[in-house]
Amino acid sequence: MSRHERLTQIYSTWGDKLLQHTDVLNSIQEKRQFQPITIQLAPVEACESDCPFCSVAARPIKSYLPFDQLSKCLQDFRSLGAKSLEITGGGNPLLYRDRENGKNINDVVQLAAKLGLDIGIITNGHDLKVLNPGLYDQINWIRISLIKLDEGVAPEAYDFHGFPESKLGFSYIIYETGGVPDPLSKTGRTYTGTTAETIQKMASLVEMHPDVKFVRIAGNCLIKGNNAVIRDKYKDVIDAVDEHGKFFIKDIGDNDSPFNDGCYIGMIRPYVAPSPTGDGYMVYTCTSHVLNTRTYDPAYALCKIEDIIPAWQRMNEKFATDGHPYEVKGNGGHNWCHSCKFCYYHNNNQLLHSVSNEMPDKNFP
Repeated sequence: MSRHERLTQIYSTWGDKLLQHTDVLNSIQEKRQFQPITIQLAPVEACESDCPFCSVAARPIKSYLPFDQLSKCLQDFRSLGAKSLEITGGGNPLLYRDRENGKNINDVVQLAAKLGLDIGIITNGHDLKVLNPGLYDQINWIRISLIKLDEGVAPEAYDFHGFPESKLGFSYIIYETGGVPDPLSKTGRTYTGTTAETIQKMASLVEMHPDVKFVRIAGNCLIKGNNAVIRDKYKDVIDAVDEHGKFFIKDIGDNDSPFNDGCYIGMIRPYVAPSPTGDGYMVYTCTSHVLNTRTYDPAYALCKIEDIIPAWQRMNEKFATDGHPYEVKGNGGHNWCHSCKFCYYHNNNQLLHSVSNEMPDKNFP
């Protein structure tokens, strides 16, 4: 296994991390019951960046999840067995603020910690001053997108305000624009695209913060097969600046298509985000579904945010009788390559399909 593949397994959700949750796998196999493991929550759509590779560039930018609804959502998922919370986008979650009562990202962290959830945050913020240092111990990890380097922020300007660097990771998308704004840009901002200078800036940032866990490099998810292209084109360039062994290119090869025989990821890793019109929040099958239209699609919704517990009961009943928990666009729970152009959960779904439908003589005690 190459270093890039090994780090992909450790620091991403596309590998075999599901094998760490033998209790969930056993429940699926023995009890015919799925339970959520990680909740992916996009609490706010506002963002200071306007990335040309944004997977949800057409999203309802003014939407946010009111704190009372957010609280009930987390409590419902916790009651179903959820173990962790990934606070993500949509927008930049550090900008979360309930306009009615002033609750902010620190209140979300505090609530999740009180519920006993492990907590991770994905942000593009180069300054973590909004986070309350008193909550640092409650946050398991933060992953920071380095797009700000392309927006003029110097490596020296990154300020983590004492957040433990051993719990920090960086990520960066390699992209090209041709000097033309994204057709879905809300600002008309022009991004130059990745340059040798950008990569050197990332190396300088790691030099200043050598205790960070990783720098994950990925291709443009809007272009099919781009991760394999990026690996072949940039591997030697990245390795040349990686003096601390922190960099890795997301190593999934050409495998960014659905697992055709079934989709189960929504049951264990649901994605909470607004409807495309911004009138209410929904629970979706995954974060990959937005790559079809660059916004949220109700066709891939598992339920409204108010109906989480009955929805999981209903989907588990369907799984027990039909062998699949849900379907989209009338696909009968199969033929997912016709329903989804992109999917970054192929390996997860293949594993879940094997456990749930093809391994009756195995168990996961």
